[in-house]
Amino acid sequence: MTKVPHLDRVIEDVNKYYYNRWKVKFGKYMKLYVFGSWKFLTLLAAIVLLLLTTLQAFCSVYNCRKFNLGSTSE
Repeated sequence: MTKVPHLDRVIEDVNKYYYNRWKVKFGKYMKLYVFGSWKFLTLLAAIVLLLLTTLQAFCSVYNCRKFNLGSTSE
């Protein structure tokens, strides 16, 4: 880094302290696993919505049996 060994050691110590903070670790985790996977999550949401739309269209055409969980009489 620099030509001064003492300054290099101090910089390394500050970096170790900073990167061991839980906020920094949590931020890295969020960036890697949550914000990095938005494309996959978007694709998954689109597939689920498409399946639900297909199910709704099917039930509107073929009069799917209505589930009435509140009463036992039909």
